Amino acid sequence: MANKILLLVLIIIGYLSFFTSCANIGMPSGGLKDTIPPYIVNSTPANNELNFKDQKVKLTFNEFVIVEGLNEKFITSPPTTKRPIFRTKGKSLIVDLNEKLVPNVTYSLDFKDGVSDNNEKNPLRNLRLAFSTGPIFDSLRIVGFVKDAFNLEPIKNTYILLYRGTSDTLVYTTKPDFVAKTDRQGFFAVTNLPADTFQIYGLNTSGSNLKYTTGVDSIAFYGSRIFPSAKFIPAKDTTYSLSDTLVVVGRTRFSPDPLYLLRFGEPYFDLRLDKYLHPTRKRIELIFTQSVADTFNIEPINFQAKPGWRYTEISAKSDSVRIWLTDSMDYKKDTLIFKITYLQQDSLKEFYAKNDTIRLFYSDVVKPTKNKRKERIKIEKENGAILMNTNIRPGFDPFKTITLESPEPIESFDSCMVAIFEKGDSVYSPISYKVVADSVNKRKYSFIYPWKFATSYKVKIDSAAIQTIYCLDSKEIQTEFKTQEEEHYGKIILNVTNVTVPTIIQLLADDKKESVIQSIPITQSGEITFKFLEPQKYLIKALFDRNNNGQWDSGNLKERIPPEEVMYYLSVVKVRSNWDIKDSWALPTQPIFSKKIIDEELEAQKLKDKQKSLKKKSAF
Repeated sequence: MANKILLLVLIIIGYLSFFTSCANIGMPSGGLKDTIPPYIVNSTPANNELNFKDQKVKLTFNEFVIVEGLNEKFITSPPTTKRPIFRTKGKSLIVDLNEKLVPNVTYSLDFKDGVSDNNEKNPLRNLRLAFSTGPIFDSLRIVGFVKDAFNLEPIKNTYILLYRGTSDTLVYTTKPDFVAKTDRQGFFAVTNLPADTFQIYGLNTSGSNLKYTTGVDSIAFYGSRIFPSAKFIPAKDTTYSLSDTLVVVGRTRFSPDPLYLLRFGEPYFDLRLDKYLHPTRKRIELIFTQSVADTFNIEPINFQAKPGWRYTEISAKSDSVRIWLTDSMDYKKDTLIFKITYLQQDSLKEFYAKNDTIRLFYSDVVKPTKNKRKERIKIEKENGAILMNTNIRPGFDPFKTITLESPEPIESFDSCMVAIFEKGDSVYSPISYKVVADSVNKRKYSFIYPWKFATSYKVKIDSAAIQTIYCLDSKEIQTEFKTQEEEHYGKIILNVTNVTVPTIIQLLADDKKESVIQSIPITQSGEITFKFLEPQKYLIKALFDRNNNGQWDSGNLKERIPPEEVMYYLSVVKVRSNWDIKDSWALPTQPIFSKKIIDEELEAQKLKDKQKSLKKKSAF
């Protein structure tokens, strides 16, 4: 009986074990997330292998991998003519270089971060494989950075091109001998080079032929030819004997030191009609790639061009044209057809008149509404007086001018219908101001007056002071404002030394656009002052205006003229109200390519947050 009971218990345990194990097939839940990238178990060829003859390369990893975006990231140096073919098989990546390799050459394959594990997509960064198709393995290198010439920002995904030849036209016509690509920090490394002399370029191109096209691509170049070398430097007190072998410990010093290439775009005549718009019935807009000053003409095709049929406004850079149609018989058409004429160049750089025919469509989209009264009022407002735009705001800057701008071209403006009053001793008194029409925007006027700090003003503009070309009158404007107090503003006093060429010192907004707040040109060392500054953070930048034309100039590749240098003051300057900041800036005699601008306030806050975090951890 006891044996039967024991047998029954064993059967029940086996039954439960079987079904319990079947119910738990799959990955266990929980656990730490995999953050470790894959690594190479072996490769064919092995790294630094000699006399490799095949055109296929195989890398085997410790886990399954994926190759997202590898086509764009992968670089072969020397470059191959055809695009490589990538294929994964099991835990291996097979790279077919798709052509017979050149004999007696050292190849370097740069995968960047294009290989990741299959589960968590952890990228294997800086994956490289080098091998030689002959008995010699080349191991020299050239490293450096590519930065934007105007703002010193690092440029990623720039092709680095090396040429053995001496001609300055190779970058226009010839495939490079060696190639690399910059990473997110703008860093590049052209590795496995032979002992030879090279010229080097940085090329930003959307094409795949690795040749420079003026006006389409941007370029960087190093002013002299480069001869890479390496020298072994033994470390002190590290030479010792091991059995019968003399062992010398040290390091290899590669030359040259990291290079800095400054990318720029060359001025180039490439005038084209880039975009055309019909935002309202009365207005069309034409946007060009470059200035069309003195080269532009427009003729209607599907209606007759009567005298005064258009009102034309050209932008400050002359690269966009805004046209108002003056005749209702014209602008009420749903389709407008025009012939646009402007200058263009042929392949021999000869100018000719280029004609484009454009079609513009417009339809009135009426949104249905339940409230017919509101819809009727809206239409009446649209067909009645129009509202002028002004820059009057609370806390108006006293060193600015008041502007008045019409949304439509102006037929007439009676400035006598504008009155401005200044408050003094609790009484408003009229003031005499100057009215100036804008030189570019004919719809805009400025009212110039030496505004006082912390003073109240009234502005009264009578209705119908302005009449547009569509016979619409302006609405009445009555507003009050008070100028900012003088104590609201701060000041930066900067003593600039080591000025050897004409230099422009710019005060910039501390943002991505780096908008220019103030600009002061100098030709010698001395003190400059940025006045009436809003209490906020700023950057300071120097433009070395070597040709003294008052602006920054790009480079010229054919004439081997580099872009004009720029340099940043390497600290963020925080301005406080009613406070003068005094500092000095000794301009270096050698170019400084750093843009590691320190924000002391931000760094102090980071340190404070870090200490607070450490205290919390120690408390547990």
